[in-house]
Amino acid sequence: MSNESLSTAMSSSITVLLPPLLPVTDNDHGAWVITVSTILLIMTILATTVTLISRIRVLRKISWSDSTLFLSCIIFIPQTVCVNVASSHGIGKHRYALSNASFEKYSKTLFASHLLAVLVLGCSKAAVALLVLSLKPFEKITLACKVVLGLISTWALAALIALGKQCDEPQPWNSSPERCVNQQVLYIALGSMHMVLDVVIIGLPVALLHQVQIIRWKRHQISALFAMRILVLALTIGGLRSLPPLYNSKPLDETWNALMPAIWLQLILSSSILCTCIPTLKRVLAELQTGMMAGVVSDFFEHSVSGHIDSGDRSTSKSDNAVGQRSGSGSASGSPILKDSLDVERVDSPKNLR
Repeated sequence: MSNESLSTAMSSSITVLLPPLLPVTDNDHGAWVITVSTILLIMTILATTVTLISRIRVLRKISWSDSTLFLSCIIFIPQTVCVNVASSHGIGKHRYALSNASFEKYSKTLFASHLLAVLVLGCSKAAVALLVLSLKPFEKITLACKVVLGLISTWALAALIALGKQCDEPQPWNSSPERCVNQQVLYIALGSMHMVLDVVIIGLPVALLHQVQIIRWKRHQISALFAMRILVLALTIGGLRSLPPLYNSKPLDETWNALMPAIWLQLILSSSILCTCIPTLKRVLAELQTGMMAGVVSDFFEHSVSGHIDSGDRSTSKSDNAVGQRSGSGSASGSPILKDSLDVERVDSPKNLR
C-alpha cells in the first residue's frame, strides 16, 4: 500500500470532535449556570411527575396539595428558562465585554427569574401546609396550618412588591446602584423570612406526629423525611453568603459576580420542590393511618375528629366494640393486642388490593 493511500485511510478513520455546545472560558462561566439549572429542572420534573402519578393512583383524585406542588413545578420551568437566557447574555461574563443590548437582556430576564422564584418557593411551602391540613388534624394543628398559609401568602406578596419596586421606574430591572435600594439587605431580609417559614413548615408535621399513636421508630422516620427540608435552609445560607461579591466588589462587576448567586438560587428552588415530594414518595400518609393513602380512618383519628375523645372509657369501649364486631368474637374486644393487629390489617388490606 502506498503512503498516499495509507494516509487517506488513516484520515478517514479519525473522528472529528465537535466543539462543546457550552464552552467555559476564562472570561465566560455562564455555561455552569445553564448546565446546573437544566439538570435540576429535569430532576424536579421527574420527581414531581412520579409523585403526582403515585397520588392519583391511590387517591383517584387531585388534592389541593398536589395542585400546588404541580403549580410550583410548572412555574419552575419558565424561571429556569429566564436564568438560562440571562446566562447566555451576561451571567458569568465581565460587564465590559457585553454590549448594551446584551446587558439589558440579562437584566430583564434575571429580574423576571427572581419574581418567578418567589412564586416557586411560595407554592412549594404551601403544598406542605396543605398536605398536613388534608389529614384533618387536631384543631390546634389545623389552626396552625391556616396561619402558616396566611404567612406564606403575605411573604410572597411582600417579596413580589419589594422586588418589583427595588429600583426606580420605568425600568425596575435596571439595577444600577444609584437607582436601587440596598439590594443586599433586601435579599437578606427576604431570605431570612423564607428560612423562618421553612422552620415552621418542618414543625407542622412533626407536631402532628407527636399527637398520633404510632410506633416510635415510625414517628422518627416520618419526621426525618419532613425534616429533610433543612437542606433548603442550608442552601439558603450558602446563597446569602454569596451575595457580598455581587454588590461590594471593587470595581463593581455585576454580571461576573452573579454566577454563584444564580447557581445557589436554582439549588434552593429545586430542593424546595424535591423536599415537598419526598414524604409523598415514601407513602408517609399510609403510615399515619389517616385514610388519605390507605383508604380508611383509624379509630384514634376517627374519635379525635368527631370530638369523642374526651372520655377515655367511652372511646375505648367504642373501639373495642368495633373490633369485636369485625372479628366476630366477643372476646376479641377485650384484647388490645388483637385490636392493634386488626387495625394494622385494616390499613394494609387496601394496599394489598392495589
